[in-house]
Amino acid sequence: RSPRALVPRSPALDVPPPPHHEGGARSLGTMAVYINYGEGEADAVVQGAEWLKDIIQSQQGADAEAAFVGKFKELQVGLEENEYENYGPVLNLFLDNSEDLFGAIPESRADERIKEVESFFALLLSMLLMLEETEHVDKGTERLCKILTSCKNQQPELKLRLLMNLYNTFPPSVEHRYRVFKCIVDYAAKAKLFDQVMPYLEYLDAWMADWRLGLEDKRTMFRDIATYVRDLGTAKRVEAFQFLKRYHQLFQEAADGDIKAEGVEESTVELLKDAVQIPSVIQFDDILNFKTVKALAKNAKHQSLVELCKVFFSGTVNDLRDFHKKNEALFKQHGLEIQEAMAKIKLLSLATLAQSRSEMSLAEVAQGLEENVENIEPWVVRAISEGVIDGRIDQLNHKVLVKSAFQRKFEQDEWAFLETKLTSWIDNLENVIKFIGEQKVLQQAGSPQPVAAGAA
Repeated sequence: RSPRALVPRSPALDVPPPPHHEGGARSLGTMAVYINYGEGEADAVVQGAEWLKDIIQSQQGADAEAAFVGKFKELQVGLEENEYENYGPVLNLFLDNSEDLFGAIPESRADERIKEVESFFALLLSMLLMLEETEHVDKGTERLCKILTSCKNQQPELKLRLLMNLYNTFPPSVEHRYRVFKCIVDYAAKAKLFDQVMPYLEYLDAWMADWRLGLEDKRTMFRDIATYVRDLGTAKRVEAFQFLKRYHQLFQEAADGDIKAEGVEESTVELLKDAVQIPSVIQFDDILNFKTVKALAKNAKHQSLVELCKVFFSGTVNDLRDFHKKNEALFKQHGLEIQEAMAKIKLLSLATLAQSRSEMSLAEVAQGLEENVENIEPWVVRAISEGVIDGRIDQLNHKVLVKSAFQRKFEQDEWAFLETKLTSWIDNLENVIKFIGEQKVLQQAGSPQPVAAGAA
């Protein structure tokens, strides 16, 4: 089961998230334990105002402080007359004066001020939950996201934690969760904190089902995440490639206009470059079947890159060598290394040789890979270790014993072979069942019949 919440990293602080309130606004009095300003039974909102006015005074001066206090008192009268049922105007006032809060955190006693800021935002989230109109919740959420994603250099880890708290404020199926999560991934990437978001990406499919996203939002999500993961470095390139594939899968039923949209062509080129360059990517049939790749194949500028992927799909070592001679400029243009490409095609050629075979000689393998027999064993060992084939080397008889091999393509010939195999297995099973049945009949016929009780 996927978790329904993000867990912010906050080892030094223990500020509880805002509670979900069912009834009237008086339940906000529980926030007094988080914002400990004011005396006696002062309401949490009043305490929050007292804290905020001191920040305004220190940052903007006495006139700004007086203006804030005057406006708050005016709204407070309205709150009292309405029995604390409308927090929208007060929330807006607080948000109007919250944009510079992160700049108010000094280098000295930073932990204390950070805790105060977290507590204040916990109050804002509680007030947000009290809003009854969807439009007001939308605007409040949008403003909070804007405040928390501005200026990536000011307390980025604190802002990311607060964004996660905002995300957790809403139930799983509420549409605001998607918007906040998108803010989280965008800001985390901008602030160089995307590694803190990575653990949650494995739950993305379940969350997206909760959010009921439209096709365009899904495409944007996968495209941007692929970019952000790629920026983490080569160690995360495979994960980035997988997210990029998910992006292209979403164009399979797309109209031609969608495929011609800005950025799609560049993304397709990136996908094919990754497929060629990443050693662990050995399956090309699904990529070549993408509608975006088929569209790229019609583009004279990038047609040769698609042709290169077709070589990996079904070609040989010699095919790649010939292709490289004719397209050296392509390799230079995209930063492709012929030695890395040659290593991949040799492994794939070995998979083709091993297909539907139980054994093959090392000499045959060497011929297929265009290598000396003396150098062929390391290639077989590498193919086994990388899962290209499942088998072992019989050094005594100079053979490769094969259990199974990676299927480079699965087309009409492969379906016919599979049908033959399945038919053979079914026939064998029927023969076994028939044999067992015959043996049971013979056994019963040869068994002595039981004597009836009382027989003479």
